[in-house]
Amino acid sequence: MPAPWSDYAVVVEHIFKVAPQATPTRSDFLDICNANADEISDDVVDGFDSLREGVMFNTADDVKAALQANGQIAG
Repeated sequence: MPAPWSDYAVVVEHIFKVAPQATPTRSDFLDICNANADEISDDVVDGFDSLREGVMFNTADDVKAALQANGQIAG
């Protein structure tokens, strides 16, 4: 089920804040979700899981666009 962007943004913005030069992939987002399983909804995990493995994201907007293209953002 789609989740609001704000739920994804917590994870995405964390990566780019901690490592501004990062080019995270699907696995990086899922690793953060798994490390914070009590705080991240299953819908967000499923949304990140929908991303194609191996694709590197340069900005939060890139991640948001990919999630929207996959129908994973509610609203």
